[in-house]
Amino acid sequence: MADMLFFELIRVALGRQACLSRTPSEEEWRGLLHESSRQAVIGVTYRALNMLPAEQRPPRQVLINWQASAQKIICDNKRLNHDSIWVSERFLKAGFRNAILKGQGNALLYPDPLLRTGGDIDIWLDGERDKIIGYVTRFFPKIKVQWQEVEFPVRKNTCIEVHTIPALMFHPADRRRMEAFFDRYRDEIFSNETGLPGEDGVLCVPTLRVNLTFQLIHIYRHIFHEGIGLRQLVDYYYLLQHCLTEGQTDLLPETAQMVRSLHMSRFVGALMWVMQEVFHLQDELLVLPADEKEGRFLLREIMLAGNFGQADSRNQLKTGRWGNFWQLTIRNMRFLTHYPREVIWNPWYRVSQFIWRKRKGYN
Repeated sequence: MADMLFFELIRVALGRQACLSRTPSEEEWRGLLHESSRQAVIGVTYRALNMLPAEQRPPRQVLINWQASAQKIICDNKRLNHDSIWVSERFLKAGFRNAILKGQGNALLYPDPLLRTGGDIDIWLDGERDKIIGYVTRFFPKIKVQWQEVEFPVRKNTCIEVHTIPALMFHPADRRRMEAFFDRYRDEIFSNETGLPGEDGVLCVPTLRVNLTFQLIHIYRHIFHEGIGLRQLVDYYYLLQHCLTEGQTDLLPETAQMVRSLHMSRFVGALMWVMQEVFHLQDELLVLPADEKEGRFLLREIMLAGNFGQADSRNQLKTGRWGNFWQLTIRNMRFLTHYPREVIWNPWYRVSQFIWRKRKGYN
């Protein structure tokens, strides 16, 4: 019942429902605020509060707490907008074309971009992997390097991750297909300029065509590492709505074809069911037909794990490199019958990455 009220509140925020089916008690309102925090959608649900009939709005103290959290999100987004422009310009001056992935680019699709809960800045650089990593490690020689990304801690309060490729898949053949997809639209991405609220500069973000596939891959990857939350699904909801408002729903069959080639059909079918169940997503915006059986499994994982699995006790890693390796491998076994291809190849990828780092002399 609590989840149903929470889903209703999200639908009110998204404009898919006019009001709640009943007025929550004060205790239930506190639970809704807590779940909004777990799923990193406080800004989304805060927007719903002013859309509700007066008699259904939360008690004063709950509202004050919600407002305080929303105000922090607004302040964080202003900082992230500034830092996104700053780091993009820095890499341009260093000779790297670049694009901001997810994050502040996704926020632009929200009715109020400053109310999307922010996180890291993920920036994809155009160039050879060794050259990109060499630039970062010149400033931070002991930073941990991964095949697809490396941290670039140049801002005190903002985590910046530099990507040599936007996303990751564990199966080698699927990874090659994914890389070919990004290469095909590379010039299109690195010329797709946009501004950010309150900032004078511009930066590049992936195009709608690319984002429709890229963000599905990103969500899929997080199943096997930390977990996924409703914030990522709200991001994809607004991306699909943008397809509709821009008259570009013809991109969806192309996305579906790419999803099938990456062997992600079962996951995307599940995701579509969750988005219809929780958000009341329109039928015409389904990338693939909704899969109820797989969707129920995925929704249970989402509600258990919270945003990036931060509320999931199963994600508490053991100490030591190999302790973490085996715990993550065992953790992912629950997905074996659902997504066997990536589950089986995940440990092989992590072993190969370890060997690659050692050969290169990276931390």
